[in-house]
Amino acid sequence: MNYFNESPDHLFLREGTTYIKIPLSEIEYIEADGNYAYLQTSGKRFAVKRSLAAISEELHAPAFVRASRGILVNFSRVKKVSFATGTIQVGEHTLKMGKAYHAEIKSRMPRL
Repeated sequence: MNYFNESPDHLFLREGTTYIKIPLSEIEYIEADGNYAYLQTSGKRFAVKRSLAAISEELHAPAFVRASRGILVNFSRVKKVSFATGTIQVGEHTLKMGKAYHAEIKSRMPRL
């Protein structure tokens, strides 16, 4: 049985020789860097030897949205979005947003 057919609410990330259970809701964003991706939580950064495309395909998590070519953000953790400066604030981190992703981000924003 493949557990990825269901939508998991957590991941197990390796730290040395042990695996730590990380709820998806705690991941602020995922950033690509060469052959690695970095998963940022509020307290820690985890390196994973996977491409961003592979991660977003396996994640099956509608909360995650592309903010730029190399960044996937957990939209439920977004605090501020500025289309004027092209930035998105997730937790304590301000990230650059790609223009090509503005429409997708806008569509996620219920606003008055």
